[in-house]
Amino acid sequence: MTTPSFLSLFPTPQNLLALTPEDLGGAIIEVVPPLIQNGMFNIHSLLNPLYQPRGPSYPPESRRPVMIAFTEALSWLITHGLIVIDPEQPAVWYRITRRAADLCTRSDVEAFRKGRILPDDLLPALFTQKVVPLFRRGDYDVAVFQAFKEVEVAVRKAANAKNAGYPNSDVGTTLMRKAFHPENGPLTDMAVVPAERDAVMHLFSGAIGHAKNPTSHRDVAITAQEAARLIIFASHLLDIVEQQAEKPFSSVGVSIIIRNPK
Repeated sequence: MTTPSFLSLFPTPQNLLALTPEDLGGAIIEVVPPLIQNGMFNIHSLLNPLYQPRGPSYPPESRRPVMIAFTEALSWLITHGLIVIDPEQPAVWYRITRRAADLCTRSDVEAFRKGRILPDDLLPALFTQKVVPLFRRGDYDVAVFQAFKEVEVAVRKAANAKNAGYPNSDVGTTLMRKAFHPENGPLTDMAVVPAERDAVMHLFSGAIGHAKNPTSHRDVAITAQEAARLIIFASHLLDIVEQQAEKPFSSVGVSIIIRNPK
């Protein structure tokens, strides 16, 4: 397949200047391979084919704004680790990085960009292994389902470690309401006021009902941004579970029920 040129992709400078830096960065990754010399390219490698004395070209007065647009796009590529400045060259020459080695088209760069909106440093190691790969390949609904499934598994495991004895048939919102029951839930923090204990129960049951249950029963259209926010939220829930798993189970709530039967 023939590698496209900037002129074939963007016949006028207005077409090129309408791009965002990230979109133009993706175009650079797609167009630059035949322009590379000795493994490197510079900004003039991009500009010169657009301003030839003969044949199709951009008007000369557009050269500076186009150069600025390329500079912004190159800066975006550097920031995201897709190109680097060669440290051994006296002038500014760029090299494609190992991270960008498998990116061949603008669509590849766009998929990479969407994948990077999920911040790895906010996620537990479990999510890095089981959730992030799904997200990075664009399976956003499956990634959200997996994240909240891990929350559900962690809740059952932590509760049963405190002798709750919940069977595998206790799932979803039912499991959350039992595990975080404000008066006798094994994962309930009895040190906080009843209203807050009740809120945590509703937080977990509502989250599972909203995020996990729909994706487990049908195809759900979800954007990368929505999926990223839900996965980060699931990470927060998992952190609460881990904190409560480390605390000894209090029987205060059970005692209250016995003294104040309804």
